[in-house]
Amino acid sequence: MRTVLFVIAILFSFGAAFASEIREFSVPTLERLGNELSHRDAIAERASEIVLRTQPAARALKARGWPPNIAVRYKARETAFEAVKSRLFNISYSFEVLNDPDGDGFLVYALGSTGKAGQVVLGGHVRVSVSADASTVKRVDPLSRTLMIEDEKHTGLPKGTHLVASNYNQIVSNKPVETLIYTSRLSGRPIFVQTPDGKMWQVANGRMFIDKSKPGSDSMGGAARRAFNENGR
Repeated sequence: MRTVLFVIAILFSFGAAFASEIREFSVPTLERLGNELSHRDAIAERASEIVLRTQPAARALKARGWPPNIAVRYKARETAFEAVKSRLFNISYSFEVLNDPDGDGFLVYALGSTGKAGQVVLGGHVRVSVSADASTVKRVDPLSRTLMIEDEKHTGLPKGTHLVASNYNQIVSNKPVETLIYTSRLSGRPIFVQTPDGKMWQVANGRMFIDKSKPGSDSMGGAARRAFNENGR
């Protein structure tokens, strides 16, 4: 079976100047956040499935009697949900609560999903910064401007080929957002990301780094660079 090195999952924007639209973090922090999202999401999915299958009455449980640290995280989730519920795309969302890396408070992520096999959401996730007492939303950061769903079954690729990587043109920051690490781990494929400053990044195996592959190189990075160049004309 032949291998196709990339999928057409590219959004383009043009402009002479760029200012980040979202709250910025360092690359190591973005990597840590993305990997923690992936880890927590996997645990939550397994735990919810087991609990609701064996203890259906758990659906009706309230927060009474919860340890304070769990109760405040649940409150942060609810505060974030109320702030973004009217701004989400028409897909399913799960919410994950992480500690804010800059100090007190929380980062609450609305992670989009279609629930369909072979589909992953590249763009459509939202990050919400919530105060330490979980009562106040400090800011809402849409991590993309549009919804972008990669569908492995409808890529338009030639028969006998399969998908091994994705290309994504990001316009909200000059560094890949942390949810791309989560998405890469979910799909099991690297994601090549072009940022507004013209750099190309590779997101794979829980890391993100600038990929300097040339269009003529015989590699996934080279194929991604050719695709970005051709579509950017």
